[in-house]
Amino acid sequence: MTVVRVMRTPEKVAAITRARVESVLAETGYTPDLLARGLAMNRSGVVAAIVPLLTNSLVAEVVQGLTTRLEAAGIHLLIASSGFSAEREEGLVRAFLSRRVDGVFLIGTTHTSETRRMLVSAGIPVVEGGNLTRAPIDMVVGFSNREAARTVTAHLAKRCGRGPIAFVGAHARDNDRARDRRSGFRATMRELGRPVAPEFVVETDLDMVSGAAAADDLVTRNPDLRGILCSADAIAAGVLFALQRRGIPVPGRVAVASFDDIEIAGLVSPGLTTIRVPRLRIGECAGDMILQRLAGAEVAEVRVDVGYELVVRESA
Repeated sequence: MTVVRVMRTPEKVAAITRARVESVLAETGYTPDLLARGLAMNRSGVVAAIVPLLTNSLVAEVVQGLTTRLEAAGIHLLIASSGFSAEREEGLVRAFLSRRVDGVFLIGTTHTSETRRMLVSAGIPVVEGGNLTRAPIDMVVGFSNREAARTVTAHLAKRCGRGPIAFVGAHARDNDRARDRRSGFRATMRELGRPVAPEFVVETDLDMVSGAAAADDLVTRNPDLRGILCSADAIAAGVLFALQRRGIPVPGRVAVASFDDIEIAGLVSPGLTTIRVPRLRIGECAGDMILQRLAGAEVAEVRVDVGYELVVRESA
């Protein structure tokens, strides 16, 4: 019992005794059996996060905010990538639940029916992040990607006059953020009396190389193009590089706008006009919500809108 006290509440053990125990623990390389402890306490001290990509800086900021909040409460984070696949996410949820995690954080609001069933049945805190939905599994924190798209589309349309505008977005299957951004773009263009033909809406991978390839194809097929809205800054950076390589002035001939305001948005020249999202706050808020539930407290708001901001730079 003295050893247990040293590991759990060292401040309650006399300094000399604590030093002796810690010395033996170090010599033997002992680590406690957290699984056994979790079974006894009905807590694992671990929360799982499932994100679309581990290479995306957007995700990194959200996860950092989540980690900061959880670690302050002595809870560790396990993280895995779904690769934008709802089916893969389902398998990860099953694997994490079998390890008795105390809570789950998911990027996005698109899931299989089995994923939703498992999480509801588990009875643990669940937070969806990055978008908003009227019917969350449990709790949700994010912003309206559709409304953000409407805001940036209206701005871009004003900048481009009556010239044609294209949309280059990440693949929308199992990606509600990309889908809502495309939907907001289409809806706003219709309201402006400028419906968009199918050839002006392109789906591609979420990286600069794919953005550049999409831009090359668009301007080759549509030399009168006057604007391009991208669903992510990584894609938009590739679009800018492709236009510059072709000697097409931005925004003189083609204006470009985007989403996310990652670091590269302010470093490229011209700087990208984009939608800024408080990503760190999304993670922090999600962590707070999970901790409140684990403490048995009532969460005042189970649907938190963190908002967004249009950042106007030289590209539009």
